[in-house]
Amino acid sequence: MAIKALLQGNAGNYQIRGTILELGSFDYRAYVHLIPATPRPDLSRSVVSADGMTLQEVLGAAKAQVKSTVGVPVERLEIRTASHFEPVLGLDHLHAGP
Repeated sequence: MAIKALLQGNAGNYQIRGTILELGSFDYRAYVHLIPATPRPDLSRSVVSADGMTLQEVLGAAKAQVKSTVGVPVERLEIRTASHFEPVLGLDHLHAGP
């Protein structure tokens, strides 16, 4: 698995933080963390995931999952591709197999 992009944005009362991983040739998965923008007892953290055959497809599926979970569409989404960030120490070893 390789990190292809990092996601950051907001939807309604939630901040969005996420990662898109390349699972194999042309298979992608997004993991999106939904974090309440301000602490409120009626809002909880959530994690959603989405799959796609292309980066565009997985982004569309991730946006749909966010809308389904929080009830409002994604208002802003910044996408930083792998060429625009330094790897986090140890992150590439989280899913390393034997």
